[in-house]
Amino acid sequence: MRLVTAAGVLALILAGIGITPGWADEPRASIREGTRLLKEGDGLADRGQYTEAVIRYKRAFEQILPSLRRNPFLHAVKRDVTKRENLKAMLIKDIDEDMTPQEFRANEMAMKAFGLIPRDYKLKEAMVQIYSEEIAAFYDPKTKTMHLIEEPRKDDSAKKKPGFFERLFGKADAFDKDENKTVIAHELTHALADQHYDLDALHKLVKKDDDRAMALSSLIEGEATLAMLGASMEDWDGDETEKLPAANLDLAFRMTASLMPLASGGKSILSAPPIISESMVFPYFKGAVFCARLTNEGGWKSIDTAYHTLPQSTEQILHPEKFLTKPDHPMTIELSALKAGKDWKELGQNVLGEMQIAVMLKKHNGASAAAGWDGDRYAVFEGPKDGLGLVWLTTWDSEDDAREFTTSYARYQSARFPDLPRPSSDVRDTLWRGVGKPLYVIQRRGLDVAVIEGFPPETTVTLLEAAFRSKKTELKPVPTGTRPAPTEKTGAEAAREKDRPTETHRSLRARRAQRATAPAR
Repeated sequence: MRLVTAAGVLALILAGIGITPGWADEPRASIREGTRLLKEGDGLADRGQYTEAVIRYKRAFEQILPSLRRNPFLHAVKRDVTKRENLKAMLIKDIDEDMTPQEFRANEMAMKAFGLIPRDYKLKEAMVQIYSEEIAAFYDPKTKTMHLIEEPRKDDSAKKKPGFFERLFGKADAFDKDENKTVIAHELTHALADQHYDLDALHKLVKKDDDRAMALSSLIEGEATLAMLGASMEDWDGDETEKLPAANLDLAFRMTASLMPLASGGKSILSAPPIISESMVFPYFKGAVFCARLTNEGGWKSIDTAYHTLPQSTEQILHPEKFLTKPDHPMTIELSALKAGKDWKELGQNVLGEMQIAVMLKKHNGASAAAGWDGDRYAVFEGPKDGLGLVWLTTWDSEDDAREFTTSYARYQSARFPDLPRPSSDVRDTLWRGVGKPLYVIQRRGLDVAVIEGFPPETTVTLLEAAFRSKKTELKPVPTGTRPAPTEKTGAEAAREKDRPTETHRSLRARRAQRATAPAR
């Protein structure tokens, strides 16, 4: 069984709720022009003119998407053609520009301190390999450029029809018309959103909080995935897409996600640690369900509204009612001064959030244990003999939620460190244990749970008390004040340039890669 089965499951569910591909009775001129360009692109692809085909597809969706998404393009979208074999160099360059070596190392060490990746895992190499395999096209909000990927030529007779994941993420294989059209629809939706809401500015608003950054990515990717589904159904007016029941869509994605190990996409993502693969998929799947819940309530305009208020946590993505009808604002935590001693160096601080906690504790009742999350913040330290130290304070909606998390995390800690003494019963409030000098402590006080790992006893006591002295403040939503993103060229000049072939390779913002790897800053 290959991934096409997963796409079939999705098609069956959509058909079961009465959604089938079809044309509008009286398509407007822009839709007629768009569909004409799609047919032109198909003809070019059939003749092996792949680069010209994707250019036609881009022009087609520039005509179609304003009707589907109910927002106009404010100016032409610049484009660039990049060979797949050049992607690795672009990714490495972008990572180096976006994060200093110290920042990247802090990110990597935090993931290792939590046990999310093995100590010998080469994170940068893995990220570059995964994304060079999976990207089929991308929009760069920093340079306002749509990058089209030129695939190496292969024998067309050997290719297989792409499944849903391949259409979503792309595949390094022979040219496929359906895959390219859906991917271009997805990425041009980003361009459309960027022109109205300035995606790069929004990313900067949340860059110091990974959970908020993941929530923002879920809004952005969820909107584009929903629009991509509309394009796949040929719902050019978007009327049927905004009615897709969120619950049915969630079921469809759950069923397709269970088939990921059978997918025919890049092998690197299939062998990646769960935190990387699941963080990569989360903004698309759960983001699409979140956006469907918005459109079910208020149509496409509700997504426009969300760009002005922004979901504040992955908790709100996972539980849309906590964004829509029963707002649950997370607590921001400011860790008090952490005095670990002269032998320890703090590398960085950040937030995990409900989604990443659920992935981490997946084998230990993770979804339920993480569901009462109300806020967290961690600091990662490096000490003698390459030791890693962790200070992590979490806060929960109720004391029962705090106890449930304490129990699950104690089990996770026992599984990670099999040499630690095993508790005789489930831990509900406090657990102190260690091998030699380093202690591993979990302690609950009311709604708060502190985790201190890897430090000697006297330092552990000091850090534990400091963690519980941390300041907590409810994060109130603040309007983003979004405005149309700036552009370098408009009007006739942009119109003349939009179809001019180019081989310049501008920098790719590795936004998805960052969100998938919980950077510590």
